[in-house]
Amino acid sequence: MGTHNADRWPEMLQRFMDRQSQGADLLAEFMRHVAAMTRSYPDAYFALGRRNDEAVDDLGHRAFASCTNIVKGRFPFQGRTPFSACIEEEFDGRTIRYHSIYAKLSITREILRDDYAHNLRRDPVLRWRAELYSNLGKVLEARCERVPQGRALPPRWRLSEAGLSVVLQPEVVEMHLKDMAGSSLDELVVTALRKGGPMTRSQLARLLGDVLQPPTEHHADEKTQASLVDQMGVRRSVGTAWATLEDQDRQLLAALARGASYDELIAEHDHFKHRTAVSRAVSRCSQVLVNQVLEDLGLSDEQASAPPRQLVESLLEVLVELLPELMPSGGAQ
Repeated sequence: MGTHNADRWPEMLQRFMDRQSQGADLLAEFMRHVAAMTRSYPDAYFALGRRNDEAVDDLGHRAFASCTNIVKGRFPFQGRTPFSACIEEEFDGRTIRYHSIYAKLSITREILRDDYAHNLRRDPVLRWRAELYSNLGKVLEARCERVPQGRALPPRWRLSEAGLSVVLQPEVVEMHLKDMAGSSLDELVVTALRKGGPMTRSQLARLLGDVLQPPTEHHADEKTQASLVDQMGVRRSVGTAWATLEDQDRQLLAALARGASYDELIAEHDHFKHRTAVSRAVSRCSQVLVNQVLEDLGLSDEQASAPPRQLVESLLEVLVELLPELMPSGGAQ
């Protein structure tokens, strides 16, 4: 974290909250720090049970939306949204990041823990992998030593008594481990590090997770899994559709996302002469979003699981998470 970025956070946040900025610069920095903070987290903490770019982006957008919109009762927010509290308490950049991203009780880690608990309830295999990750930590602390990789990067681990040796390719290491059926976790870890060289805890967890036998019931809650896949697909589709809209149509949907009434739209926009004109414009713009989502998911209008009005409301909620400038409480009250 450079000084320049640290110094700019209060200014970027203030401009976003005052509606002097759409918040794209703040969101980009927020996402960068979320990615850094989550590097050491195992797959079980992320949507779909995998830590990949899409899952980290999904987490970052939800955390940013929560910081902007959700009132928190606990310290230091005390009945305010986190971003509002940061402005009112005049927090510096480091403190803003601490409470929103890095602290054990930060907004982002709070969402991570909720996702983790949800994942373990729905998926016995993921629960087994999470237990493996936890047990690995005990073995590594007892038998190995840390190899720091730099700031915000998880350490790699090596054997305390390791000397010079030829490092084998991961697939060769995996073959050796599979030949050790019935061995203890300690023995598997020692062999993996001796033959594969220093690894992070997450790398070891993935390697041993492929070697050991997880529970036979895989992804017990298939409906939940499919729903999560659809949610992330919808985010991509809504972003694609938004990019195709004209500026005037974007302004209309942005106003709706912030809760504007039809009468307020008529008063603010000269081209809307009456409520019927607003209704037609809303239907036309909304259909662009709906059509894109249905097309990308391979569904017809008849197969949509929700009525059109409810579907549009859900898509507007997705837009609010994707685009900080649409967040209703991002501006001055």
